[in-house]
Amino acid sequence: MEGLEIYDFLRLVFITFIISLIVITIILLVQKKRSNLVNGFTVSITSIISILVSGINLIIIGYIADELNLGGDVISSYLFLIILGLSIFNLFIYFKNKNSIISD
Repeated sequence: MEGLEIYDFLRLVFITFIISLIVITIILLVQKKRSNLVNGFTVSITSIISILVSGINLIIIGYIADELNLGGDVISSYLFLIILGLSIFNLFIYFKNKNSIISD
């Protein structure tokens, strides 16, 4: 029973990163001009930190599952892949918008 509680607490980290990356994606899609709200530094640092922390979190979940003789957590693996995809998508959107603003 303790293992399920640990998974739930660690999933909150994944969900927090997913929500923050979705907010950044919406801001990037809505903004027409360059704004000071989201810039390249913000997008890159947020993407790097979310990927690193989520990867470490996924490794910790693996260690916990191994120590408590539990099965792995498939949902956390999917959440990590969502974070990875959103991070790459945010970087792609930012650089695409940056190039289109420069050419206009």
